[in-house]
Amino acid sequence: MPQVTHHDVEYYIEPLIFHVEGVLFRVPREYLIQESPVLLEMLALLQPATDNEGVGGEGVADAKPLTLPDTITALSFRALLQVLYSYNRPANSEAGLSKDDWITLLELSRNWAMTRMRKMAIEQLAPLFNDDPAHKWNLAKKYGIHDWVRPALERLIRRGSSLGNREFEMLDQETLLKLGAIRESCYPVLRDSDPNRYGSHSGKNTAIDHWDIRQQRGQISVTLNSSIFTCPTPPKHSADQVLVPVTDGPKRNGEFYVEKVVFQVEDNLYKVSNQPFSQHSPFFRRCFESRGFVKFDHRDPLVIDADVTRTDFECLLRFFFPPKLSGEWEPSSTQWASILRLSEKWGMDEVKNLAAQKMENPNSGDVVMKLRMAQELGVQGWFASGMKELVTRQQSLSSDECQVLKSQHILQVLNLRERAHHRTQHYHYDSPTAFGSHSSTRSVTHMLPERGEIPDGDCDLTAKLADLF
Repeated sequence: MPQVTHHDVEYYIEPLIFHVEGVLFRVPREYLIQESPVLLEMLALLQPATDNEGVGGEGVADAKPLTLPDTITALSFRALLQVLYSYNRPANSEAGLSKDDWITLLELSRNWAMTRMRKMAIEQLAPLFNDDPAHKWNLAKKYGIHDWVRPALERLIRRGSSLGNREFEMLDQETLLKLGAIRESCYPVLRDSDPNRYGSHSGKNTAIDHWDIRQQRGQISVTLNSSIFTCPTPPKHSADQVLVPVTDGPKRNGEFYVEKVVFQVEDNLYKVSNQPFSQHSPFFRRCFESRGFVKFDHRDPLVIDADVTRTDFECLLRFFFPPKLSGEWEPSSTQWASILRLSEKWGMDEVKNLAAQKMENPNSGDVVMKLRMAQELGVQGWFASGMKELVTRQQSLSSDECQVLKSQHILQVLNLRERAHHRTQHYHYDSPTAFGSHSSTRSVTHMLPERGEIPDGDCDLTAKLADLF
């Protein structure tokens, strides 16, 4: 009786053929299923092939490979196989992968529940991000690596260099602002701030003795040059050209030919004198002085741009035509903002400058509105005023304020806030009218070139960091 042959249950290795991004890979099945319960379950559902052409099954021939999702690249799958094959090499030798390769494997190990692969990727990546704590934090949050979170955050707080573009890119806004608030609450205690250690008659012993931490940095009185704050250049507004017929006849003076004009804004008509519009706006002056002037009435109104709202236009009308019975009309900060928008759009420079001056008054609006309007209209003095307020006030930068600032301005505020601190200076002096030297104190505001590195032994950050987990 002929001997019946069969496959060994453990050492008859079946290959699988995968299609990834136009590339075919032929891989021992066991290399994958022993690492991933997800792949084990997926492959268990496959029908075995009945012949060498792969009829009846997938993954056993080039003609019928297993196609992986588009989210997996050929490079990432190749990196995975490099590590899987390295398991079988002597002493589990290095797979020779780059940092990006290991990040890719971290992603695959999460998707396919590869516990050993995940652990190996974390071990390989940990030392590679010692100089990039923001990216380390980003990976920790994305892939649930809890042991990385606190060290990354603490390094971002203690390091001397300020938060920059890398941190803006890698951290979410809430974390960035909280880190900025913690960094600015840490301050250096200089030797002349300690009455027992100042020692110098000049009162200039400014070496750092140690670092301490406050609840808040507090308000700062410091002179900041407006030129360091550069207002973004706003986009140029182009008013729609009002087409009027050109005919022979005398030209009407756009500034001193006063008539009633009907404007249409949204679905409302407004009938007012054209005089303040032609006096303050070159655009409207051109409209009203054209030959063959068509009288803008209710049948043929002067239609205003769709980006002009009724609210803004009515504020401008109240400015030009204040209610007589209520006395002098004083616009609110919101109404001044409306006037400023339209005066910029239509080239009303005198009106724009007046509105900008009114808005520069600290009592005429909050800093968010100031900064938003300054950037929309390119008011440099206004922008610098708002930025100075953010730097010198007690409360830290908020998320609402970040919505109206570009990244470079957010980082500039964080940088300046953490460098400026109050301190009490102790010093000796010799009195010309009394024997011996005397000591005194004074409050000093100092702006360091850089906030400085906080040694590990200074500033217990436990309570501050608790809010970031």
